[in-house]
Amino acid sequence: MTTYYDVHCHIFNKDVVIRKLVNVVQSLLSIKDMVDGELSGPALKYKIDEISHVLADVTQESSEDVYKALEAVYQGEVISTPLMFDLTYADDNDDEENHNKRYRRRIKSVFWLLRAVVLPILETVVRRKYNNDELADAIDKVQKQVKAFHKKFKVKSDEEVEIFDNANYHQQIADLEYLSARYEQIKPFFGVDPRREYKGLVNTVENLKEKILADDALFYGVKLYAPAGFSPTDPVLMGTDTQQGVYALCQQHQIPITVHNSNAGFACFSTILEVRGDVLLNNNIVKPDKPLRFDYRFFSRHIGEAIEERAKKLNHPQLWELVLQKYPNLKINFAHFGGSGQIMEYVNYAIKFREVDADIFEDAIVPLSAEDKAVVLAAYKKKKNTMYLRENLTISERAKVWNALYRAGFIDNWSKAIFDLVKNPEYPNAYTDLSCFSEGMLIESPVDQKLTFSIKEELKTFKINFFDKLSDYEKSKILYGSDFYLTQFFGPTLKQYFEDFKEAFGSEFDLIAHVNTKRFLGF
Repeated sequence: MTTYYDVHCHIFNKDVVIRKLVNVVQSLLSIKDMVDGELSGPALKYKIDEISHVLADVTQESSEDVYKALEAVYQGEVISTPLMFDLTYADDNDDEENHNKRYRRRIKSVFWLLRAVVLPILETVVRRKYNNDELADAIDKVQKQVKAFHKKFKVKSDEEVEIFDNANYHQQIADLEYLSARYEQIKPFFGVDPRREYKGLVNTVENLKEKILADDALFYGVKLYAPAGFSPTDPVLMGTDTQQGVYALCQQHQIPITVHNSNAGFACFSTILEVRGDVLLNNNIVKPDKPLRFDYRFFSRHIGEAIEERAKKLNHPQLWELVLQKYPNLKINFAHFGGSGQIMEYVNYAIKFREVDADIFEDAIVPLSAEDKAVVLAAYKKKKNTMYLRENLTISERAKVWNALYRAGFIDNWSKAIFDLVKNPEYPNAYTDLSCFSEGMLIESPVDQKLTFSIKEELKTFKINFFDKLSDYEKSKILYGSDFYLTQFFGPTLKQYFEDFKEAFGSEFDLIAHVNTKRFLGF
């Protein structure tokens, strides 16, 4: 039997889930947007029930219980690499005096946003549009789960908050080391946040030697999550003239690194952030001489925009290219391939700029080559002060226009930017994974009429229109990952996810889930 590898999953118990309730907020807000469209009553109930199921699955007392839910699907067929989250400083990173008070307040903000804003709005919209008691009951069930969850995490003093916060990080280490020692199928990655060193809590490089390189080490790689509030080029990671950095250690020993790399997911809560290293501001890479101030507050109805803004400024592929330029042999996985939405935009050459102000358009195409300029000008027609994209472009024409607009900076597509890195032979150990692929549709079972969310058709489109056209070298850079259990907030169950991948990729599933993943992991 072929052994597969899931290079991207998570095994958290209830102590880690608290901040991930942000995903519940995002999911419910996205459902509200769907309700404003043409979502049917059964489809809406399915999506609400799925959130309820995920909350039940992930609020387990122990990480081992969560692992058993994963293994119930994989059944010994898959070796998994659960990734740590070091989110200790995702709230504030430099204000020791007020850190705990803000942490408590922000926990309350998440629950308040869910219970007082998001769920009541959704319930009102549902009753107005559907007048369906079953739907209202489903929403009420989620409301009760959130209330019960809140009760578990109530804290009464700043001291308890501090203990809880630190315990969160150390509990993950203890849980994953326990699972790694007990189960052959578990090979965890250690979470690193450089700010921990600035607090004087740890020597990061020496800590990694102990956790990954020692004879009795139980971790197998490194996980970095820059949107939590640091730069990929932070000196602790990049190294200095007097101190070895994380990347140098990992390149020297071929320790695999997985980095979150999409414009969605999770991000720091702070509105003002002290950053050491490079950031992307107004499409320019700079080293800020003062704290960053984000335009969008995290705890608002603009959570999506807030996460995207922090991701772009702290985690854009352009920043990671700086890392690879200094450490070209670094074994690194740019997780999520930019995100499934970005992937499908790239694969389908979707052009959002169908109407553009003529002055902005003309300024943007100035630096283009004569060939690119001709392609773009042929695709747009000018009426008064607006440029309009021609209808009925062929896929070949659209591809040429899309790529020209990308080079002009009109399109900022993370999947394209990541692919340019991983296919570059100068970076032979750069990879990307397809974890958290959540573009899909609800399908009805012909047997029992039950609804299931499937990504199979979108994956087939990706494989036929993109993957099958790649060279063998380029194919060798694509990895399988699930992002269990976080995927289930947005897409299919793990069982459906695994089945859809195997069906969509057919015989080449062995390539992305065995050959490539094994090479990346170095097992």
